[in-house]
Amino acid sequence: MDYINPIKKRREKITLYVGYFLMTILVILTTIILFYITEGFGYSKNGNVIQNGLLFFSSQPNPANIYINNKLQSSQTNTSMLLPAGNYSVKIIKSGYLPWQRNIIVNGGLVERFDYPFLFPAHLITNKIANYVSPPGFATESLDRHWLVVQDPSQFNEFYIYDLNNPLNPPTLITIPTSILSTATSSQSWQLVQWSSDNQHLVLKHIYDGSEEFILVDITNGSKSVNLTKTFNNISFNSLSLLNNQYDQYDLYNSQSQVLDSVNLSAPLVINFSLSQVLAYKTYGSNNNILYVTSLNAPSGRVVVNERVGSNTYIIKTLAPSPQYLLDLTTYNSTPYVVIGASDDSKVFIYQDPIGQINNNPSYVPAPIQVLLVPNPNYISFSDNAQFIMVENANHFAVYNIESGYAYNYIVPYQLQSPQATASWMDGDRLTYVTNNNLIVFDYDMANLHVLMPADPTYLPFFDVSYQYIYTISTKNNVTSLTQTSMLAP
Repeated sequence: MDYINPIKKRREKITLYVGYFLMTILVILTTIILFYITEGFGYSKNGNVIQNGLLFFSSQPNPANIYINNKLQSSQTNTSMLLPAGNYSVKIIKSGYLPWQRNIIVNGGLVERFDYPFLFPAHLITNKIANYVSPPGFATESLDRHWLVVQDPSQFNEFYIYDLNNPLNPPTLITIPTSILSTATSSQSWQLVQWSSDNQHLVLKHIYDGSEEFILVDITNGSKSVNLTKTFNNISFNSLSLLNNQYDQYDLYNSQSQVLDSVNLSAPLVINFSLSQVLAYKTYGSNNNILYVTSLNAPSGRVVVNERVGSNTYIIKTLAPSPQYLLDLTTYNSTPYVVIGASDDSKVFIYQDPIGQINNNPSYVPAPIQVLLVPNPNYISFSDNAQFIMVENANHFAVYNIESGYAYNYIVPYQLQSPQATASWMDGDRLTYVTNNNLIVFDYDMANLHVLMPADPTYLPFFDVSYQYIYTISTKNNVTSLTQTSMLAP
């Protein structure tokens, strides 16, 4: 009978094993092919093997035409395209706007996004929002770009509040009670200290007769403003910062005694913690992260940079003493980043999760992922989206891109105009400042530098949340005005 024929059973078994073998080979080949496809490998028109990179392009406004090596592409922004590895020139062009362009390097098998191109109108249209009897002494914008606060030039303790989400609405007027302010006999002025993350409260420094005090302002109701210097009169301090950007939590610092205290507005007599011999500091986050420079327990002729998280303190780096220390910290894609520098040095050190490095190896000294070189730097800053770290001295910049790992070092051919001390981030990808009474803007790598419009260096440019308008304060023909300029071509 067939079912007990040993020759036939052996033949069927061999056929089955051969099938399994061929199936395994097919799976392996398919896996290899898919791997090379995902790595960007393909064939050129000539039949040569090439490796492609995947690029994404978008723009504001959208859509706009894309030119690769001066050749118009069939797709507009927002789109993706495969390009063989190599060097390319890219232009993004839209009628009525200045072109965005730069040279790029496409790496085979990698994905790169160019989702930040911003197209500025070729011809700007400006409208007056308000006229003032004299230049305002102070103006600032909330963190969410919703509110613009402008001091009334005719009344020192009154402020106009403009709603940038509804620019046609008239401003509201708030008044800080004179009863909470110390009386000035000669001169007085306002200076911004910090906005709260609730975008309703901000801390101002009231400078009067050579003295100063800190005032917490509620832009929805000026009568709720608080004199913080008088509230925390049990502590001697001359500098203040919001803890985790919360309007009711503060770090108070005395530069003479070098003592840093932490307090809460709801319990002003209680000091949550105190640090001594602090030379400079920066706070971040809800865990009471404090990055600070101290001479305490430092090697001879050196200072130590510590990071305190909760009750734990970690040594990040030692530095030579300097008149000014540069400190900043934040998170990007849930990863902590720390920046450390000094004005007497030309190096600024960038660390990725230094505490994680220490926890993985307690005897290990954290290593920086990048060192930016700027002679005598005086300012460091993360971009609005925290992707870029900028180091500056006047018009000399160094920028590190956390996403790509690339660093850029350049000198902008325009000097900062006094009284500006530094450039500022327009958004997550562009820097801006005033030079020769004109506002300039450029990408993080100095590409696409534009001289936009007349501007007063006393006031930063203000943008609405969608970047459809720029608001500036400037004086022309002895008339000071708040103006609105559209970022959309008519």
